[in-house]
Amino acid sequence: MDAHFGTPAVPTVRVPEWDTVVATAVVRTDPEQKPLGATLKAATGRLASFKWDAWRADWQAANAAKAELKLDDAALARGSVVYRRWCLQCHGPSGAGDPAHAVENGPMPRDYRQGVFKYVTAFAPPNLPKKGLGAAGKARRADLKRTVRYGIEGTIMPAFPSLTEQELEDAVSYVIHLSVRGEAEFATLAKVTNVAKYTEETPEYVGIELDWLFVQNELWVLLNWGLAAKYPIPVPPEPFTSEPERLKSAVRGFKLYNSSEFGCASCHANYGRVPQLKWDAWATVVQPRNLTLGVYRGGRRGEDLYARLYGGIHPSGMTAFHDRVTAAPPGTPDKIWDIVHFLTALADSSDLRRIQQLDPEVKIEP
Repeated sequence: MDAHFGTPAVPTVRVPEWDTVVATAVVRTDPEQKPLGATLKAATGRLASFKWDAWRADWQAANAAKAELKLDDAALARGSVVYRRWCLQCHGPSGAGDPAHAVENGPMPRDYRQGVFKYVTAFAPPNLPKKGLGAAGKARRADLKRTVRYGIEGTIMPAFPSLTEQELEDAVSYVIHLSVRGEAEFATLAKVTNVAKYTEETPEYVGIELDWLFVQNELWVLLNWGLAAKYPIPVPPEPFTSEPERLKSAVRGFKLYNSSEFGCASCHANYGRVPQLKWDAWATVVQPRNLTLGVYRGGRRGEDLYARLYGGIHPSGMTAFHDRVTAAPPGTPDKIWDIVHFLTALADSSDLRRIQQLDPEVKIEP
């Protein structure tokens, strides 16, 4: 691990050279210590079956992602200092979010090591080929910067308005470093320890076999971060400029919210006032948001709510409704914006009263 990612004092993200990738993939030691001839024969077979073009493309994509994510050694060294000064006490030295007082917090501090985040504005098309765990739930740098700068409403995650722009950039680089390191480690351990799927052909993951497995996961994790960055959620501008149009949109949103097409009420029962406890990606219990309070951890702006509905919240299992927009006939009202306007009105007693006056079918118990 340290050879690839360094230490807290000297952090790095080291993508192996291409020659090293090939050598690790092809020239592997034989766990049964067979004669040299048999070992060379096996290596020759692996060389013939090695998918050169595919792996080189992945290697190049991983290197490009490392540069785009600003994971150079200088940025990580500075980011490590910022992280240890301001973040370590809640998120821990490895980014596990499990310091001694973590269980006292609700929700617990984020565990970066799973490689996923809740409040993101990236959404890679689901039909893309999936490598490793895929790009779902990966954040853009802008998402992490916003979270660090402004905090998360309704949690103990504070805002850090006093950080300089350079400190903010470096802290985000270090958080991504911890996330990449953790996910590569977890993916490798998951493969090695999944003995239920072992067959006679399954290699013994020791020595260079383990090295090759780790290299694959490191390349794929970086590749997926880079892939997510290429697909920002296309949030269209606010479609309505007048108050009457916005209120009519909110009425449509009320009906969509309670429709089978969106099914929002199946999780947010009674608009989130009835607990519907679920497990999330971190094996912690979460409850769908109480929408009548108007407290949104990913931001309360219209574009924030639009992004949540469009891309869902992957780690907590919230559905993505992107297809309700992409498959809609041209010229039809944007259904996601309609629901956004309803959610905005739901938490505002004045707006809620006005849409109820506009359409008697809008009935919401106090």
